[in-house]
Amino acid sequence: MPRFLCCLLLGLTSLVWAHGGHYLPASGPGATDFKPARTLPTVELRSHENKVFVFPPKGPAVVLFGYTQCPDACPLTLGRLLPAYEALGAPPNLQLLLLSVDERDTPQILQKYLRGFSPVQGLTGKPEAIRQIAEAARVEYNLAPGGRLVFHTDALALLDTQGKLVRMLYGASRLSTAKLKEEIAHLLR
Repeated sequence: MPRFLCCLLLGLTSLVWAHGGHYLPASGPGATDFKPARTLPTVELRSHENKVFVFPPKGPAVVLFGYTQCPDACPLTLGRLLPAYEALGAPPNLQLLLLSVDERDTPQILQKYLRGFSPVQGLTGKPEAIRQIAEAARVEYNLAPGGRLVFHTDALALLDTQGKLVRMLYGASRLSTAKLKEEIAHLLR
């Protein structure tokens, strides 16, 4: 293969990885309902305020599985989730959570990142604790070659008032604010 074509192919592959090609299976649009609701493992995490946070939370919650260095899916999802939350009157009992799947995300890094996404709370913890939650929610992730990006399932978990998983929304970064508002409203019923 001519050198030019090799360079072009490598460049296009890099572009895809940098702009949304890093999703793992089950990242396409769709949803899975859990009936009965799925119990998630109880684990101790750290919040972006460096406080102990026992997961799963009590009360309804929307959990984004992501990380602070995500170039596209995570900021897009948060950017649509917040207006949906506000359109519902910012329900005080609803928790919005970013559960980091990147062990490089410390409470301090999460705090800095989330300044622009208040009232979202950031959560991190021991890799084995995060892995337990992700596996129970059917979320996949792993460090990409080169170690900068994390390939991850583009998903939101909806938890009921007992902290049980009732619904997974896949392709979360491609959902509209209106669709997220509808999903959250249904969760709060």
